[in-house]
Formats: sequence, structure tokens, C-alpha cells
Amino acid sequence: MSFFTYQFESSSQFYTELQDLLDGAGFHESPETQVDSYISLIAQYQDEFLDAAGQDLAHCCYRLFDSALFQNNALGISSLVIDRAIQSQDEKDLWITYHILFYAGQENTKVYHWMLKSEFIAKLKYQILQLEGSRLHLVAVSLMFEVCRVQSLKPTDLALADESFLNYLLDLVERTKTDADEMLNSGSIKLLLTFNEQYMLNMSNPQYIHNSNPFGNPLLSVLAERPGTNCTFGESLVFMLNQETALQMLILKLLYLLFTTQRLMEFFYTNDLHVLVDVVIRELMDLSEEEESLRQGYLRVLGPLLLNTQMRNSSYKRSEIIKTLSSLGGGSLDEKLRNQLEEEFQREQDLERQRRAVVVGSRKVTYRDRESSSSPFMAAATIMSAKLPTTAEAETESASAGSSVKRPASASSGMSSCSVNTMITNPSTGGSACPSPVLSSGPTNDQAGNLVHKLESLGLKDECGALPLMSRQDSSSSSHFKSLKPVSPTTLRLVERVLRDWLENEAHKRDQALLMQQRRGSGSLPPTPPTSYHNRQHIVAPTAAA
Repeated sequence: MSFFTYQFESSSQFYTELQDLLDGAGFHESPETQVDSYISLIAQYQDEFLDAAGQDLAHCCYRLFDSALFQNNALGISSLVIDRAIQSQDEKDLWITYHILFYAGQENTKVYHWMLKSEFIAKLKYQILQLEGSRLHLVAVSLMFEVCRVQSLKPTDLALADESFLNYLLDLVERTKTDADEMLNSGSIKLLLTFNEQYMLNMSNPQYIHNSNPFGNPLLSVLAERPGTNCTFGESLVFMLNQETALQMLILKLLYLLFTTQRLMEFFYTNDLHVLVDVVIRELMDLSEEEESLRQGYLRVLGPLLLNTQMRNSSYKRSEIIKTLSSLGGGSLDEKLRNQLEEEFQREQDLERQRRAVVVGSRKVTYRDRESSSSPFMAAATIMSAKLPTTAEAETESASAGSSVKRPASASSGMSSCSVNTMITNPSTGGSACPSPVLSSGPTNDQAGNLVHKLESLGLKDECGALPLMSRQDSSSSSHFKSLKPVSPTTLRLVERVLRDWLENEAHKRDQALLMQQRRGSGSLPPTPPTSYHNRQHIVAPTAAA
């Protein structure tokens, strides 16, 4: 090519010359030199005839792949492009060769295998570390991800993904979190995910030894040594699990490791865990029969998510978890588990009755309330005026004094029970913002019934995500535990394991709450101190003077 100088008056002449290079050998000694001239011509004139978005470059790449020249000599031409990419230091030339390799691998994954055999991954790592800010940075990250995704790396290759490289990628995720183009941010996360899978695959390989790594997985070790500095990485994992279906299994594998590693069990913020619970519940119910292995992955994550993280002390989406697991197991569940689920289901319904009775008993719904409320939530806010009992408190009251609703003590704090009008998150639903009243007196059954009817007429019947009220004889039926879809024996075993562990934890929480109440009643624990001035200034809504 150095013997020729091209003068193009238009882009059509440029593309005509490219096609001529592919169609006829002419003076070229081999198909490899023919393609070499093709690449050089594109690299030389890319600024003049290729658009910045990359569409024209993609067109040139696929024109090469569709040619008889490439199809008859795929291995030789691919090897030529790989060698050229390894040897070249010219940014324009690498921009073309990297894209050809990326698109060629998308057409035939064998190209990615050939890249690994040529030790191309070492060149990619060097450029990822050295070329941040250049246009080659993203394509180098993307190429390394694809090479690692389609094959198992040998220990010598995986050694390139050392802790210093992992730290760089995690820092890159944090630095690019506000970039308008999210491709580099998500590409770095995907590369970390595939490294994690490679570490897992190599754990049984005797050649893969990390003497100084107590975790056996360098990524877990790095994450444990960076507390509080991986916020974007954690948030992005949850977001990508909800959006990127192709990455779900990779993300689930890392989540399982995080939730079963002692130092990383509380890696996520509680709000992120709530979103994660929502995603898991939805996917467990929506996945098709053909995606049974993915459903099993979600079940393997759900167990440690509920028991090992901050969720172990939370009642978030408790009723939805019961419904989801019981629906998956259906009539095939172990009889003891079915009985326990019936008890949990009835207990949840009793708690909902208590919550509703507390909600509707604060004061009467007036015409002004109906007219001034712009939405059901605003209407509910004007009806309610204090704090709902938490699930643990309500269960403790049920255990110690039957199912009657007791008046929460509000006088000790010196606050007016009618002056607080705040909104909190309903622990049974988590997602809905439900008003939180503290009653000055408990509602009678007639008052509760009348006000429930009024709330229903306002469209507020289930705004707080309450379970449908059932009579005790109706709830004893196992009809609500029928499986929505047939599940495999493996899925059934996973469902039963999650249920046993979770129900045991729920029973333990109730026992602890009851024990604490008994100790306070006997005087072995100091009473809760009254609200002080410093406490009051953190209250959301104004209160009456003490």
C-alpha cells in the first residue's frame, strides 16, 4: 500500500475502491495481504469518509465478512488481524482492527478463542490501564469481556486479572457513574462479572492457587477491602439485574457469593435490598418453564438474601414472599411446610386486620376529606394521624393478649395523638407509602366496620397492599397454595429449603419480640425513655406542646 496514493473525490469512489480490493486479488500475493490493504485503506481515510457514530465502520466490517475472500479464508484472515492488532501502536489502525475483531467474534465466537490463544488479552489489559479517556478504551474493555465470556480461561491467563486490575476497574465504575454515555460504566461492570465467573470455574483447578487470598476469589477480597467505596457498583448490579436479561445468571452468581461471605453480607444498602427483593419476587413468578435454571438461580439467592443480610430483621414484602413461595411449591410441598404456611398466612391476615383497625379508627371521614383529597393516598393521609404498629409489635401483642387491638401509648411522650400526620413505609408492602397513625383510643368493631366501608367507597381498600380479608374457615383451605406452574424436583427442593429456613427465622423473631416485651413488663429491662427535646427536633411533623 505504501506504493500507492489514493485521491477520492467522493465517498462513493472510496467505497468502490474498497469493494475492488475484496473482489479481485490483482497484484496481491495472498488473501491475507489483500485484507491487509483493505484495513490500511479504511484506517487512512476514516476521518474523511466514516461517520463518528461508527455505523460506516460497522458497514465496512460486515462487507468484509460477507465477501467470498473472508468466508474462504476465515482462520488465516482472523489470525492476520489479531497479529496486526498486537503489533500495531497506531491509534487509527487499532481503532479499525479492534472493531473488525469485535464484530467478527459476534458472528463467530471462534474468533474470540483465537484471540486468547494469541495472548491478545495481555495487550488489551495494557491498553485498558493506559488509554483511559481515549476512544480505544471502551472497545478494549468490550473485547476483553467477550473473550472471557465465551470460554474458560487458563490459570496463566486469569492471573492477568489480579487485584490491582480489579481495583482499577472498580474505581473506573465509580468515576464514570455520571457519564452521559453509560457504555464504559456498564462495560467495566460486565468485565468484573465475567472475572468473577472465571474465578469460580478455576477454584477446583489445583494450578489456580492464591496463597495470600483468604477468600480464594480475588474480587471478593478486593470488595471486602473497599468498604463504603463501591456504592455505584452495588446499585448498578441491582439495576442491571432488572434490565439486562443476558447478564442475569452472571449477576446472580456474584450476589450469592456476596450474601454467603461473612464480611460482605451487608454489602448493599437496605433500599437496594428492597429493590432486589421486588425483582426476585417478580422474576420467580414471571419466568417461563424454559427458564427453570434461571428460576433456580433466583431461589438460591433468595435464601441467603432473606437470612444473611439486613432483610433478616425486616418484614418487607413478607406477604408477597409467602404467596410467591407457596405458589411455586403448590400442592407438592411437604405437609409440615404447608401447615406452617397456613399458619403464617392466617397470622398475616390477623396482622392486616389489626393494621386496618388502627388505620380506620383514628377519626371520622368527612365530606371535606373527600373533596379536598386529590388522590387516594392524600385522602388516606387526612384520615390517619399517627403510627402503625410494626409487624413484630403487632405479633407480640397478638401472642400476649389475643387478637384485640390495643391503644399504643402516646401520652408518655407528651405529644398530641392527633397532631402527627406523617407518612412511613408500610412494612408489609414496603413499596407503598402508608400513613402512620397513633390512636388516642382504640376503635370499636362497629367504628372499624363503618370506616372500612367508607375507605372502600373512596377506593382505598387495598392502597396499603393489604391481603384480602378472609374468614378463618376460608383461610384454612389450601387453594391459595396451588402452584401456578409445574416446577422441577430441583426447584421444589429449593423452594422447601428457602421456606424452612425463612419460617424458622420468622418464628425466632416473634419469640425474641415476645421475650423482650416480657422482660420490660417484669422490670428486668429499663423502660423506653420519654421523648426528649433533642429527639423531638427530628420528628417529621409538628406536635402539640408537651
